[in-house]
Amino acid sequence: MANLASVIASAKAPLEVQEIELYTPGPRELLVKNEVVAFNLVEAKIAKLGIMPLDYPAILGSSFGGTIEAVGCEVTKFHVGERVVVSKRFGVKGNQYGAFQRYVVVADIMVSKIPDDMDLAVPASLMMNLTCVVGLFSGRIGLERPNIDGSPPTRKNLKILVYGGSSSFGSLSVQYLSQAGYTVTTTYSPKHHDFVSKLGAVTLANHAIKSEKLAEKIIADGPYDIVVDTISLPSTIAVTAQVLAAQGGGKLYATQPSFEPDTLPDGVTRLFEPWSESLYEEENCELQKWVVETYLPQGLSSGAITPLPTVKADGGLKGINVALDQMLKGVSGIRLIADPWE
Repeated sequence: MANLASVIASAKAPLEVQEIELYTPGPRELLVKNEVVAFNLVEAKIAKLGIMPLDYPAILGSSFGGTIEAVGCEVTKFHVGERVVVSKRFGVKGNQYGAFQRYVVVADIMVSKIPDDMDLAVPASLMMNLTCVVGLFSGRIGLERPNIDGSPPTRKNLKILVYGGSSSFGSLSVQYLSQAGYTVTTTYSPKHHDFVSKLGAVTLANHAIKSEKLAEKIIADGPYDIVVDTISLPSTIAVTAQVLAAQGGGKLYATQPSFEPDTLPDGVTRLFEPWSESLYEEENCELQKWVVETYLPQGLSSGAITPLPTVKADGGLKGINVALDQMLKGVSGIRLIADPWE
């Protein structure tokens, strides 16, 4: 079997499809035949803007789904032929772990088995952001997780602002929190109002209006115990920081680091880390298992998780350059995927 990959030779260089080695998984690793790649904005910023130092040539990509081709000698939970989706751990080095190729190696941790009757593209498109949502709210902040059996949640006396309810991270956050019994305020763009309105938020704010008016509306619906900016661009941070400042300051949870010095109001602190990282900590071992073994597959099967629609980019591995350019220009209300065998 030959392995093909979309390889970036140097910082900001275009990706090129090359034939590369077929890997052998380590003792606690899986070799997965990759059937669907799910794109994330951070990959576009790494490839096109060079925001992170890499060892070149490099194979990027963090989220994918496929069928297990081989397992390491110490693997007991997974077997050849099972369908899985994967989210690569942040900071893991080695081209064998990049998703932009046909055969990928993965450690046997952040891997979720998927039923045969489910389209792999859907859970693959959710995997990274879903693990980050759970890692942030339950792993790091310590909030309760939701029930997925349809039973009504116990209402909690906490109010949470989730800026960006039509984004992948934002929509999953609104569902996770509201289904756990928390009161959620979120923002939306007009074309995605119908989708966001069904996610469970108590209050919606149109973030297409002028930032001053938007901040006033959000502040009027507060105060908030937790503020999360799931977009985390300078324009959105300005609004969410203003909301926190109006209630005396506090922590502003962001989904990406600041790439330039922040000018935040007094008393406001921006916090960022790869939020799924908390799930690798020993005290969150059970939570991590729940995410991949229960929440993702059963949440989708039961309808507890409403995903954004997926849209397939043309060209397979050869089309990744165009797909990453599209991600940088802005993708709203969808999750972009690719078939590496096209």
